[in-house]
Amino acid sequence: MTATSTMHTSWSRNRAWVTLAVGYQWFYNGANFLAFKVAGNALHPLMVATLRFSLAALVVLPFALARWRRSPASVSELAGAALIGVTMLVASQALTIWGTHFLPAGVAAVFGSSAPLFLALFSWALLRQPLTGRQLAGVGVGFAGLALMGGTSAASGAFRPVGAMLALMGTASWAAGSLLAPRISLPRDPLINLAAQLTAAAAVLGLIVAVSGIAATTHLAAMPPPAWAALAFLVVASTLIGYAVFLTLNAQVSTTLANTFNYAAPVIALLLSALLLHEPLTLVKVVSGSIALAGVALMIDRKPPCPLSQTAEFNRRIRP
Repeated sequence: MTATSTMHTSWSRNRAWVTLAVGYQWFYNGANFLAFKVAGNALHPLMVATLRFSLAALVVLPFALARWRRSPASVSELAGAALIGVTMLVASQALTIWGTHFLPAGVAAVFGSSAPLFLALFSWALLRQPLTGRQLAGVGVGFAGLALMGGTSAASGAFRPVGAMLALMGTASWAAGSLLAPRISLPRDPLINLAAQLTAAAAVLGLIVAVSGIAATTHLAAMPPPAWAALAFLVVASTLIGYAVFLTLNAQVSTTLANTFNYAAPVIALLLSALLLHEPLTLVKVVSGSIALAGVALMIDRKPPCPLSQTAEFNRRIRP
């Protein structure tokens, strides 16, 4: 077998893995919002976030400790991971779960897709990176679509402006964490990195629900089976598997490809919420959501990476 054919085979295998990983990422990011809604209607949303990350941390931590001797992390790296955990799991995910409590799940997913819009704005405001004409158009179109969806959904009792505000704050926090992560030291081992993030998020959220009295008023025995199923999905399918897939994709493929879920997941969420939660899928909702997602799509760099160069980069990164 020649070097060229070997590289082609390697790229085909990598492409199959990437396709599967991206497809899974689309699904769980869309289904997340249904789980947020179901679990958040049975428990306080902050309690849902606390249980989600605490249970996930308990699962991951023993495996991370077992790998510590082979790849120890410094105090500064652990602190960096903790900061990312607070930013991307507490400030982002907890606020998003809370916001979804006040919104239809499909609508919340569209608001949650606006991370690229905030990413462009933060890059311009904080890093002095100028916006291109297409990015400016994307920001304008994206926020116009969100405003239209909010305005047309306001008549529904299931929509409350505070939910939209919380969802946007959560999305902005995710964008801030995405900008911060490449600029600080993090543990080299992805499992230790994930464990540190989950542990920090669980500790902060645990303190919040304890001090606020939310924990004292929580009665897990009264949770209905659908809420337990939603929580199990968030812990296993979303946090343990999904977040690991997200981190791996970000490390091994282009940021553009890794973040395509921003406009695929809301479509899945709108369809699943209509099918499973019986949320109305109106023409106005479809149109306003399409406008918002068109703005997000305008933010995506459409220059595809060269397959062979991407394969070389992939192999370089997975080499121990």
